[in-house]
Amino acid sequence: MKLGKFHLYLTVVTISTGFLISVSVESTKIRTLARQGDQQLQQETQLTERIVAEKEQNRKLEVQLLGLQRQVGKKEEEMAKQQSDAAAVLGQLEAARMLAGVMPVEGPGVVVTLQDNQNASSASDISNFIVHEQDVRLVVNELRAAGAEALSINGQRLTGNSAIRCVGPTIIVNGVKSAAPFVITAIGDPTTLDHALKLPGGVLQTLEEFVQIDIAKKDLVQLPAFVGDVKLKVSSS
Repeated sequence: MKLGKFHLYLTVVTISTGFLISVSVESTKIRTLARQGDQQLQQETQLTERIVAEKEQNRKLEVQLLGLQRQVGKKEEEMAKQQSDAAAVLGQLEAARMLAGVMPVEGPGVVVTLQDNQNASSASDISNFIVHEQDVRLVVNELRAAGAEALSINGQRLTGNSAIRCVGPTIIVNGVKSAAPFVITAIGDPTTLDHALKLPGGVLQTLEEFVQIDIAKKDLVQLPAFVGDVKLKVSSS
């Protein structure tokens, strides 16, 4: 009887111990899973917070980028305006240089040659059949009116201050004396300049009765730079 009771107690104790161990193991598992769940939740929360923070940072950077793009666009507009202004000033400078004749130029144009009439020596009044400064000036003024951009007479570049003066059978341009033939070179549209000189009642008809005049259209003519004092103002041409 005593041995049977002992076995019974031992069985109860063993079962109880096993149950307690099982409960303890399950409790440990539950706590472990709970802890893991808390950690995962915490990690997810931290990740979510980081994502939100990164999005906010990206938004701020986008705002900064937009501001910088606007600044760059404004600077580009300012630079474009400055370049446009510089180009306009350069154009005005080139036009002023062209008018002043301070640099050699080339381009299409015409070459007008004035010579004394071949029969001048046998005429009763020789002066009517030789080239005078007013004849040269007539051609120059007509070419200017027709849009000539630059002119020269016998290699002397004409400027706004140039004068054409007569000294006996010669003329003086920019202080340089030369005799016939007088070669007037003009840069401009060859057809326009040629037509202007050949208009009915124009330069050609006026002069060809007295002196020899030849007009040649050219694809390219070259004019030298003015040599002298561009500030010097003599009699008007």
